[in-house]
Amino acid sequence: MNTEFLRHFIAIVESGGFNKAAKTYHIAQPALTRQLQILEKEYGTALIEPRRGSHSLTLTEAGWIVYRQAKQICDMEDHTQAELTALSAGLSGTLRLSIAPSYASWLISDILPPFHQSYPDLCFRIRESYHLTLVEDVRQGRSEIGIANAPLPDPSQFTILKQTPSSLLAAVPKSFAAQPDDILSLLARRPIAVSRSSEDIFRTLAATWHIQPDIFYSVDTRTSSLRLAREQLAIAILLDQKETDASETVDFYPLPTPDMSISQTIFCLKNHRLSKGMEKFVHALCPEADMV
Repeated sequence: MNTEFLRHFIAIVESGGFNKAAKTYHIAQPALTRQLQILEKEYGTALIEPRRGSHSLTLTEAGWIVYRQAKQICDMEDHTQAELTALSAGLSGTLRLSIAPSYASWLISDILPPFHQSYPDLCFRIRESYHLTLVEDVRQGRSEIGIANAPLPDPSQFTILKQTPSSLLAAVPKSFAAQPDDILSLLARRPIAVSRSSEDIFRTLAATWHIQPDIFYSVDTRTSSLRLAREQLAIAILLDQKETDASETVDFYPLPTPDMSISQTIFCLKNHRLSKGMEKFVHALCPEADMV
């Protein structure tokens, strides 16, 4: 497959026609038309609807499929070239990772500052993704590693670089007057705030506790759920991280997790050789990890 043709096809689609695409790439319009014909012949289907009058360019259903795949192919080619350039130039370039939103605060506050001091020329492209999307990011090569908070759906496809046991916490507003031996009862009586990345885990555990919690607030991030607790509005359900000391507004209580393993999992695609920059970053995350 000629990626130059795919790039030109992307330009035709995103600029809305052949004229602007031709100017962007400094190529004659008839040459673009010929490239499109070659692509259509190769795929065995029309990619663009015949134009009628002054109507704007319209893709066929097949055209949209090719456009989306072409974007991924060209992005991967750019990423590969960037990694090769970084390899020849030393430790520079862009590190790509996907992370569960519940771990974003830990990554930003605990990991990135000292790492950036040691490797100032390494940049990051960080995707905060929910579990299945996060796994697919790594599987499809959009991210080199993933940091997940739930079991991988098909572990045989991945190499686990590190797995750290984690736990679930309840951040309880001081005004709720919690007692350590009464936390589960309190969860059944008071409003709950939970981030989307932790909600499935919490619901599963609630069933084992034989309670039906009232989830008043289902939010995108751990930070938002904790803020709701600090504002005395709800009990926040959090994955265990550094921020577990009692404050003026909330107390933290560990929650029981019978017959359920909760862990932070750092992983990459099986048989994938990490880039030099990512090796350094994974070592910062988990010094004892084996490089693959």
